[in-house]
Amino acid sequence: MAHQDEAASTSTGVGVGTGSGGTAGGADVSTLSGLVHETHRDAADLFELARQELAKNTGSPQSPSADPRLALHAIDAAVAAFSAHLSVMEGVVYPTAATAVPDGPARTAALRETAREAAGMMRGIEQYVQGDRYQPGSGVSELRADLVELGQAHARAEERLLSDLEERLAGPQLMRLREDVQQAMRRAPTRPHPHLGHRAGLASRLAARLAGHWDHLLDTMDARAVAGRPVRAPAPAGLWGWYLLGRPTSDQLGCPTSDQAHPGTGTSGD
Repeated sequence: MAHQDEAASTSTGVGVGTGSGGTAGGADVSTLSGLVHETHRDAADLFELARQELAKNTGSPQSPSADPRLALHAIDAAVAAFSAHLSVMEGVVYPTAATAVPDGPARTAALRETAREAAGMMRGIEQYVQGDRYQPGSGVSELRADLVELGQAHARAEERLLSDLEERLAGPQLMRLREDVQQAMRRAPTRPHPHLGHRAGLASRLAARLAGHWDHLLDTMDARAVAGRPVRAPAPAGLWGWYLLGRPTSDQLGCPTSDQAHPGTGTSGD
């Protein structure tokens, strides 16, 4: 899990560590477009880290770095970050852009379709991560490469949409929208849902919010490291935990045995 935590910590994340202004990696994250641009960069960095880990497993199986779990942990962190970003953009930014920019409905509909397609690819990756016996025909490296290519095209179209949006909204509206994006990231789904949340309308946004709550519960149960969130320290084992692990409880570790407590009372004496 150490490498999974490293993969998660490489991303600054939306709304994490940047506050309400400043820069991260050169982008002005005090603006909506700068914040989204930085998120695109972070996702690309995570997928590149996953590519490097996957490449290590193409060598000799005896190589100390050829641990397939590290590659799966890295790509799982990338999937979590990208899933959250897509959901937030669809639920928060696209509804406003659809009414404010030229050809807004058609442009946001096209972005929703590519987001749904990306979620389908990420679902295939998650099947490998979770050890699903019904895995897709494409390998995880091929899925990652296809996803990166699709994600780059999606990011370019998304940033053009944001550029047009910033030309048409007043400063206070943009700041409020940026704050809404940051707030939504805290409860966004962290797993791909190809058939959920990719349509315009209130029902789709509510479905995505419910999916986010469910994903966060699963993340906690799986001790899953997610980009932009602090890594949870392991909880100490309780009484039943020590019992099931077959180890002495903490209050027994310093207790002397009966022979140690009464050193002169052995049965093999004079």
